[in-house]
Amino acid sequence: MTEVVKRIIELGLNQMDLVRIEARCHPDNVGSSRVMEKSGMQFEGLLRKSIYTKGVHQDLKMYALVR
Repeated sequence: MTEVVKRIIELGLNQMDLVRIEARCHPDNVGSSRVMEKSGMQFEGLLRKSIYTKGVHQDLKMYALVR
């Protein structure tokens, strides 16, 4: 999965000329966090109560890569 994310990031930066790419995941989703970190994204913080799912407000971890 990390290779796929790296290629998507490459496409966004090189072909689409994006300046910022960001991704979010549930704090308990260790696998997704590791993929983002291994892809060069940096943890920016916790978005507290940022989504409402299954009747509960939940936090999200925010990762980003800036050119």
